[in-house]
Amino acid sequence: MSRPPSTVRSIFPPIFPLGVSSHVRLVAFNNCGIIGTRGRVVTVVVDNQRFEHGLRLAELLAAVSLATDLAHDVPPESALRDALLAVDLARLTGWSTPEVADTYYLALLYHIGCTGAVAAQSRLGAGDDVNVRRWMSEADYANRPEMMRIAVIRLARQWGPSGWAQGMAALATAGRDLPGAFASIAEVAARLSNRLGASPRVTESLNHAYGRWDGKIFPSLPSGDGLSKPARLVHLVHVAQIYHQFGGIDVADAVVRQRSGTEFDPEVARLWLQNSHDLVPRLSGDSVWDQVLGAEPEPHRRVAVSHLDEVSAALADFVDLASPFTRAHSTRVARLAEAAALHAGLAADEAAIVRRAGQVHDLGMVSVPNRVWIKRGQLSPAEWERVRLHPYHTERILTLASPLRDAAIVAGLHHERLDGSGYHRGVQAHALPLSARVLAAAEVYESMNEERAWRPALRAQESARQLRDAVDARRLDARAVDAVLTAAGQPRPSGRLTRAWPCGLTDREVDVLKAITRGLANKQIARELFVSQATVKTHIINVYGKIGVNTRAGATLFAFEHDLIDAAH
Repeated sequence: MSRPPSTVRSIFPPIFPLGVSSHVRLVAFNNCGIIGTRGRVVTVVVDNQRFEHGLRLAELLAAVSLATDLAHDVPPESALRDALLAVDLARLTGWSTPEVADTYYLALLYHIGCTGAVAAQSRLGAGDDVNVRRWMSEADYANRPEMMRIAVIRLARQWGPSGWAQGMAALATAGRDLPGAFASIAEVAARLSNRLGASPRVTESLNHAYGRWDGKIFPSLPSGDGLSKPARLVHLVHVAQIYHQFGGIDVADAVVRQRSGTEFDPEVARLWLQNSHDLVPRLSGDSVWDQVLGAEPEPHRRVAVSHLDEVSAALADFVDLASPFTRAHSTRVARLAEAAALHAGLAADEAAIVRRAGQVHDLGMVSVPNRVWIKRGQLSPAEWERVRLHPYHTERILTLASPLRDAAIVAGLHHERLDGSGYHRGVQAHALPLSARVLAAAEVYESMNEERAWRPALRAQESARQLRDAVDARRLDARAVDAVLTAAGQPRPSGRLTRAWPCGLTDREVDVLKAITRGLANKQIARELFVSQATVKTHIINVYGKIGVNTRAGATLFAFEHDLIDAAH
């Protein structure tokens, strides 16, 4: 895809390295993320700021919630507003402090699994999975007239004349596809939330997040009092808040009243209707970031600085699930960029920043509809503008969380070029630190080695040649490119290395798992591996049983987590 240069120009501030005192010993206790030492106060310095007793988990998860807002194309801080309302409502119920805390963290993580069902969402929205997520968030799935209203008023606008038949076909099968799509979302959410630091109770609540009080639509989930209490409350608050944003408090109350006893727990609905006019005014103002951090129940959960690596790794997988063309892309970029940073002479702590920046560099991509990534022709001006702004969104989201700020600044520069032809700022060489130059070169190299909808993967030698051409054209930095190519090493040998696979998987089961991550159907896998579809089905059953998942999205996430995604060379 040819990408026109940006015309935006500005100067960006210098990067400050992360520093952690080597004299501090951090100890994590149980699952609470509490940090302590033997009778001494722990002081950690990240982004030139002091953090007593480790990092606040709430600050990290609040940043994650901004990314899920972006993936739903809703106003910024929507999930933060959900969290604020949910905590207030949970306290009115008289719940215990641990239950209120679970509600708080659940609201922040409510949509963390949303990239697990991009394929189904894309079919319904003619490739625009982002708008489908937005409009379907307000739906009562058991109300057929309302579903048709959303389809005609909201979704059909995305189909266009050429996509009408496909859109209607997807709508006709939506009822059958919904349980599977939401099962994928729930499984991905549970796995990612566990990695992000959520408690087992919050993880379990995420499995119930889309359950209904009356048990309709999702028969595999419990109903009534069997549903997690925090899940019941957060679900109602989320829907009410959507209607409040676009219609006001009276519209939100009308929806809650109408769905009480069907979609919503009637007791929670009654409590909302009694208190909504007192609760909602708290959401006034441009930003609720500080309010939400202040609303976190005591004791505040804290995590070690090392937990930043798990957060950034989870965000990498959250993004890369959104397209079969980006499977494990962020992880590979991060690994290569860190090694290249060391080859380029950066210190270990600076290389760690580059690694985290590589993991999160494409976070803003969740705002771009899937149809853009599968398009074979030239992008329209509107499509290109959404692509051009994805580094901006990455930086905007992550700079709000102080511990992630260094990585966010480097990540926001990953598409800039020395001659000013990059995006989104179009800054030139003097504004680009070596860390950003290394990340840019690593991202270009890995992208070239990966298949895209509009081109096959390039050979490593061809990628190296094109990187050197970019140096000659003064787009990429010579030192950074040399470091990346050194770190990349020689092309892999054609023979397969013997290794022990996780969870006792066999070679053939790993082949099937890798095919699943590429989005191949059973028939396609059978054709590629020269086996029958029945054999493929048996392999998939065995794989799911061994690795403990129930959906393709869960299997793909397992492959990400265990480095079972091979780059195409």
